[in-house]
Amino acid sequence: MVVPESTDAGDDAMTVTMMLAFILLVLMVCIGGVKGFGAFISLWINFVIMIAMLVMINFGFNAVIVLLIGGVLLLLVTILSAGADDEITSITMGASFIVMVALIILMLPAEYLNLAQGFAEENSEELEGLSLSIGLNFVSIGLVAAVVATLGAIAEASIAVTAGTYELIEHNPKMTATEIFKTGSQLGYQIVGTAVNTVLFGFMADFLSLGVWYAKLDYALGDIINSKLFVSTMLSMIYAILGVILVLPVSLGLIVWQHRRRHEST
Repeated sequence: MVVPESTDAGDDAMTVTMMLAFILLVLMVCIGGVKGFGAFISLWINFVIMIAMLVMINFGFNAVIVLLIGGVLLLLVTILSAGADDEITSITMGASFIVMVALIILMLPAEYLNLAQGFAEENSEELEGLSLSIGLNFVSIGLVAAVVATLGAIAEASIAVTAGTYELIEHNPKMTATEIFKTGSQLGYQIVGTAVNTVLFGFMADFLSLGVWYAKLDYALGDIINSKLFVSTMLSMIYAILGVILVLPVSLGLIVWQHRRRHEST
């Protein structure tokens, strides 16, 4: 006789998740007010967008096209939730989209060459007895996962750089384009440095359990470097750092271009 598995663990996990989500909502509303509530709603909207991207890729839609459309929507929701004015929002959106496209162009050959797609040896026990013929291109899936993982850091860094630079321009509207770029760069270095540290800390948190796994199984350094899980995690971190770094010159370039257009029109 087969005894059905208990669902108590799943119910408990769902209860804890809902409690934490409610606590997050209360804190965001108390600290951020209406903007905090909007940011909380944007989290769930982004979650729905990512689920929709997953379903569309599973149904056989071109992964790159789904990535471009879904990426734009994710950036749009994230940037609009910041509550900035129209000019800052448009520049931030433009800079984030340019960086996203640049990363996709960079990632396409990198994902084909690194051979880190698909399931790793560490997944063999969980996948035993299951078919891996899912009819999807693992390179495309890896590309989508890598880009989506970088979008949050790109959007946040672009918003911070753009909003900070415009604050400086408001205090000194007679700044030249060269002065704007130079002053914005000094501000951006600090913002980018903080964002890079955030990405690095996230990587270390993700790698902690994997590092313990490698240590317990006495992996040699060569085995670790050639492990699919390690390579894919490391590449995701590098992509995110590159995206954050590229945001600074692209955002400042668009700000300077917009500043020149405004002065030429007047």
